[in-house]
Amino acid sequence: MGILGGSKDFFGIDIGASSVRLVQLKHSAGRYNLVSYGGVNIPIGLSQSDSPTDMKQLSEIIKKLVKDYKVSTKNVVAALPGSDTFTAIVKIPQMSSSDIGKAVKWQVEQNIPLKIDEIRYDWQMINPATGDSREMTVMIFAAPNDKINRLMKILEGADLSVLFIESSSVALSRSLGQTQGLKAMVVDIGAMTTEIAIVQDEIIFHSRSLPVAGYAFTRAMSQNLGLDLNQAEQFKRKFGLAKEKLEGEILKNLQPLLNGIVDEIKRSMKYYQEQFNDSVEKIILSGGSARLIGLTAYLSEILETDIQIGAPWADISYPASIQQSIMDTFTEYSTVVGLAKR
Repeated sequence: MGILGGSKDFFGIDIGASSVRLVQLKHSAGRYNLVSYGGVNIPIGLSQSDSPTDMKQLSEIIKKLVKDYKVSTKNVVAALPGSDTFTAIVKIPQMSSSDIGKAVKWQVEQNIPLKIDEIRYDWQMINPATGDSREMTVMIFAAPNDKINRLMKILEGADLSVLFIESSSVALSRSLGQTQGLKAMVVDIGAMTTEIAIVQDEIIFHSRSLPVAGYAFTRAMSQNLGLDLNQAEQFKRKFGLAKEKLEGEILKNLQPLLNGIVDEIKRSMKYYQEQFNDSVEKIILSGGSARLIGLTAYLSEILETDIQIGAPWADISYPASIQQSIMDTFTEYSTVVGLAKR
């Protein structure tokens, strides 16, 4: 599923708030093989800027990244963050496949807070009508044209050809959503946003975006503990949520932000229970802040749910010589691995 689509060899690129990452895979004999991967840090705010100068700078960074990591194609698949997209779950009457598109368009006009000529949209069947059921459940994804056009301009400025643009939640479901029938919640804690998606076998049942993540953690520590941002970042990475470190001051300062994420997780679980009469069976953590020391234990205790760190590289073959590099950064690559598997 993609808001913009095509079909050729390609690589995935994830333009985040603090970094750009790429992955190119080759699919052969039912398995993925790594062709190229890499990333580069960028200044906070650069990827969200509408300034022509900043957009050009970002294009040049991407162009250099593609060259440095010897990507063998100019065709690219990219994602918009959840904060730039709209989602809606709707129920429509049982109908023929030829009529579903018309029904979805009507639902888009009713449920997306923009005019239909201002967006591009796609949809995914969640529950088809079966047995005595007279309704089908559909998830609609939509993105404003200006967000899509801006992303395309940046990528085309890097001399790339855009084949697909999709929501980051869709990419995450593809990367981490092979759940063997379990209902799982993916919680991707990045630099600026936390993306939440409830999935089962790569089908998305719910999607949310929260403007609280790693940079907010660092900023709170800097302000409350009298540290500069670099010191705060170093302390966050070194000590995490350990109660015995710095007299528990890091946990104390991050708790209000963490509780905001916990509250959204609980609301999403409740919504899923009410809408689908089912429960989330495990939580998969992803994103750069997922490896915050003590976070898994902290969330497990509060949510009383099985929590694990996502493994986006699990079904990908790569040389043993880069295993340590993969392990050192694996949580940050969930979205882009999902894009490369498109």
